[in-house]
Amino acid sequence: MLTALLSLAASFSWGTSNYLAGVESRSRSVWRVTALSQIAAAVVAGVPLLFAPQPPPGSWDTAVLVLAGVTTAVGLVAFYRALAIGPMSIVSPIIAGEVLIPLAAGLIRGERPGPQAYLGMALAVGGMVVLIWRRRGARDRVHLSAVLLAVLAAACWGFLLMAFGVSGHGSPYWAVFDTRVVSAAVLAIYVVATGRGLSLRAQNIPALVAIGLLLTVANILFTVATGFGALSVVAILGSLSPVVVTAYAQVLLRERLTTRQWAGFAAVFAGVVLLSL
Repeated sequence: MLTALLSLAASFSWGTSNYLAGVESRSRSVWRVTALSQIAAAVVAGVPLLFAPQPPPGSWDTAVLVLAGVTTAVGLVAFYRALAIGPMSIVSPIIAGEVLIPLAAGLIRGERPGPQAYLGMALAVGGMVVLIWRRRGARDRVHLSAVLLAVLAAACWGFLLMAFGVSGHGSPYWAVFDTRVVSAAVLAIYVVATGRGLSLRAQNIPALVAIGLLLTVANILFTVATGFGALSVVAILGSLSPVVVTAYAQVLLRERLTTRQWAGFAAVFAGVVLLSL
């Protein structure tokens, strides 16, 4: 039960961070919001190390986490580019496939959650895809580059989740700090190099800090959860942020779900229940 609570809390924090980032990006440069919020996340990630010192991870784990930080930044670039050139109805479900990498890693490592957990995984992943899949318009075209970029983003973020699962047990705070610092550095360099700039106004600070704080909290909760339960289960329960974003849009932005999307919600809920048993 503790594993499920930690994982679901991670999904809630990730989803809230993503929702705030989406709202903030409607009035400001998406790249500026992304880079600055990642810098805020890196700063916040260092705070726990001041109050709860942990031994740094070994050289191998550090290398994996640094690579995960790079792939996280690459995933963001690929994701936004995919959204720019392809329909969201195609891009979003592909991104949800990020759970497959840590799920497969857990199973390869010998995890055998049980029949009800496998059914829960199928329901949760299937329901999430149904929930975020939007009907394609008559003018929408499947852009091969968008599909490939979305696959790249899903692979990058899936690798991040797997890295947390296999490298962060002994030092979860260090695991999050390493990846956040590297990701922030890569994105800051990218934004400056492409001429987008990193100017910051005082009124932007609270939102960016909130986005970064929630992102870091989500990372820590996910990493800690992998120390208590199977990575294959944590990967599913900790990757439900699209469901959280959809719920926020439903309540705060007055968006209306279709019957199909409500069915997706029900499937996700059923999957969560089964995975929590």
